[in-house]
Amino acid sequence: MVESSSGLTRRKFLHSSAAIGAGAAAVSGLGIGPALAAPVELRYFYRAAWPTSETYANWLIDEWNKKNGDRIHVTGASVDGETYKTKQTIELSSSSPPDIFYSWEGGRAAEIIKAGFSADLTPYYEKFGWDKSLNPASVTLATFDGKKYFVPTEIGASVVWYRKDLHDKLGLSVPKTWDEMMANAEKAKAAGIAPFMLSNQKKWPAQFMWSAMMVNKYGLDAYQGLIDNKIPWTDPRAVDITAMMQKLAEGGMFEPNFNSIDFAPAQVPWTQGKALYWYKGSFILGSFRGDQKQCCQVPTDWFAFPAMSDKKPVMSIYDEDTVMIHAASKNKDAAAEFVDWMVSPTASAKKLEIDKPYASNASTDLSHLSEMEQRLGKAMADAGSYTFMHVDHGTPPAISDRFLDGLQGVLAGAIEPQEAMAATETEAERVRGKIKT
Repeated sequence: MVESSSGLTRRKFLHSSAAIGAGAAAVSGLGIGPALAAPVELRYFYRAAWPTSETYANWLIDEWNKKNGDRIHVTGASVDGETYKTKQTIELSSSSPPDIFYSWEGGRAAEIIKAGFSADLTPYYEKFGWDKSLNPASVTLATFDGKKYFVPTEIGASVVWYRKDLHDKLGLSVPKTWDEMMANAEKAKAAGIAPFMLSNQKKWPAQFMWSAMMVNKYGLDAYQGLIDNKIPWTDPRAVDITAMMQKLAEGGMFEPNFNSIDFAPAQVPWTQGKALYWYKGSFILGSFRGDQKQCCQVPTDWFAFPAMSDKKPVMSIYDEDTVMIHAASKNKDAAAEFVDWMVSPTASAKKLEIDKPYASNASTDLSHLSEMEQRLGKAMADAGSYTFMHVDHGTPPAISDRFLDGLQGVLAGAIEPQEAMAATETEAERVRGKIKT
């Protein structure tokens, strides 16, 4: 650190110090203490998708403020998951935006970066060693044009969850192929059990199965081509997967009124044993656990989405939760300190206890989780990198919203697969232009 020249000699310094000390003593004698610098004030804006999200965030902020509040004080504010999608832009573009805020990865993150809301966090990755401490699979998604713009706090994987007790009752084996899974589904249907839980009221749940089917039938390159705007949504492969989803709906493969039941209420029929399979992200584990210390409330296990062709099956691994620091924040260094606390081993361990798996910190101890959860955590770590994210994370909201509208319409029998994909492509062309072939 370079100091400016002031011409202050040692004698002058000692004389000045003595005077200051005498003055301080005089002030102290009057019962007036020295003035303390006010702490840096940080605002953290996040989505509280689950009740446990709020509980964990409150603990995170309270613990920080107990130890550091006199230096850096954090105030949190949240909205529910659906509201956050629209509220985020309003907050980020306001005259007093939050210093730290929740973000998705992929296309939604790219939109925020393009708008100039996210600060470049590359220097902080180097300062705090996040490249080394965080799961490699979670860090790979943070880079855009050679710079890192977010810090992952939770990593996720999408798998097929199944009721072990129903599997045993029906004499089923864990399927290795799509045909085997559909044979199991037919047996469940014959027994009066819904083969698959969908809970598609909010539109986003159905895309999970659509994405997995696209990847595992036609390959990761084909799916990523759609996400990266290299393949049009009217491609016959995308239409085919949409038609397959339509056929599942028409064949009674989903729970009754699947387009009317929301994700949270769907836990009730699942717990009651009214559905056999549920393809969903690992974020669902918090709901499966409920108030218990260890998952799950009913006998549950998982398997990776099975092979649909001669291509090797691919498990979806992605960043479920991430945080950014606002580019306009005047306290980026202080904000980075709080973010480092968020991904620390201590905070990550508490996240598993209060909230849900899986924290992005690679050293997080999973030993207190159930064997099933530990097995999934190991599978995610062994993957080493991100594989694919679902449509509403991978593409800008304008495109994904049109896709989700169309898919729900197809499942309801309101429109045909070709119409849904054509509408999605029309919106995609408006956003990114026509694809050059």
